[in-house]
Amino acid sequence: MTTIQSGVRFVAHPEPWQAAMLTHWIGCQRHIYNQKVEEDRLFASQRRLALRHDPQAQINTPIDRLYAQFKDGVLTPWLSEVPSQVLREGTYRWHTAKQRQLKGLARMPRRRHRRNFNSVLLTSDLFEFTADGRLCIGAGKFFVGELKFKAHREFVHPKMLSISSTGGRWYVSFSFEHEVKDILRAPHELAYELQGLSDEDLQGKTIGVDRNVKDNCLATSCGTFHALERVNLERIQRKELGAKRHQRRLARARKGSANRRKLIQKLARKKAYKAQVLQDFAHKTSHVLAESGARLITFEDLKIQNMVRRPRARQDAKGLWLKNGAAAKAGLNKAILSSAWGRVASFTEYKAARRNVIVAYVPPHHTSQQCSSCGHTAPGNRQGALFHCQRCGHTEHADSNASKNIDARGIALLRSGVLSREPKASRRVAVKRRTEIKSAGSVRPGVSVERQQDAASCPRAGSAHGAMKQKAQAVRPDAPTTAPKGV
Repeated sequence: MTTIQSGVRFVAHPEPWQAAMLTHWIGCQRHIYNQKVEEDRLFASQRRLALRHDPQAQINTPIDRLYAQFKDGVLTPWLSEVPSQVLREGTYRWHTAKQRQLKGLARMPRRRHRRNFNSVLLTSDLFEFTADGRLCIGAGKFFVGELKFKAHREFVHPKMLSISSTGGRWYVSFSFEHEVKDILRAPHELAYELQGLSDEDLQGKTIGVDRNVKDNCLATSCGTFHALERVNLERIQRKELGAKRHQRRLARARKGSANRRKLIQKLARKKAYKAQVLQDFAHKTSHVLAESGARLITFEDLKIQNMVRRPRARQDAKGLWLKNGAAAKAGLNKAILSSAWGRVASFTEYKAARRNVIVAYVPPHHTSQQCSSCGHTAPGNRQGALFHCQRCGHTEHADSNASKNIDARGIALLRSGVLSREPKASRRVAVKRRTEIKSAGSVRPGVSVERQQDAASCPRAGSAHGAMKQKAQAVRPDAPTTAPKGV
């Protein structure tokens, strides 16, 4: 038995007055987070100012979770209309982001707004799961009531959860620990076991995956294709046309009016549909790959962020701007981002790890120009969606041929012993200047190892914190704060 951690996200269906209260909780927690960011910036600016006059001066930024200095009965009376746990978790989220910055895993916490901070984090003292699986939110005078949600899988009651709103839909998200029957092993141990198999035994236990943007989103060496359904593609096109129509109406709407707020909600729902479809496609496709029975799944090591970069502007000798193909590149970037390349690979990684399956990455060079039968590589072999070898005459779908080449490279990588090497111990380094901090990369089984970094020691300032008490901005969240009478 092995204990693993899983995360779930269930669709919630709050009542209108419940949605209003939760929206107000989100706004208050976001306000506390932003005030902690401003407080951090204030201490940083004073430290720089003090160092100009006295190089030996020491003004340390307090890394604490205090929030009482932001509550004011005159400027921010609405902060007293939410549970204190909501405000406390706002400081917890800032503290977590600050620790990630000190470890070199992220940038400095910055101010957030409704588009990138649309959730509220709750602890177990503000929610409770009943014996029949119902979820009750709130406590005492801040009781919200039962929040209806649709659980599509079994789960264990968590100690912390998040309630978010995206595109007009509400979600309940949390993670929990549970036991699995299989004993999970490290990728290098699985690779060492596969390396000892013969070519005949290894045949049929590996899969190569080719990702493209034109005909099919994904093709495997087994001859299967995975792509978005036609009905979803048609709906996405209609949603995009509707989003453009709402965008034009939004440009003419008066700021602060009810019609503008309704248009913003409609526009968010139109744009959220595509993201939901791609998320669903990535989960379904990765599940099929992980459950295919293969012991080794190989992807191309595509640098997606580099592939979707804008082309650089060019000038001639006279200083006039030249055409750089930005319009055509924008269409290609949109097609790449609409194919869910990265999500399919990342989802396959964690689902395969739970099934003792290895996920490897190989160089993508000339996989679509190389013949899977004789190995001849030439640009003329690829003829649109058809692959025709100019040497041996092998004819096949171009994506199927490329997936077979990827599968062969994955087997060669396995035979070379690279995947069976035990990863090196993580190197611990101290945090230096901001310009010298590098973000840690994601772990890919058998390919790279994530570098861990220690947090720099940052002593707290005791009396300085009270002296620098900061007044919060009196910006009231839009949502109403109280439930209707009789609730």
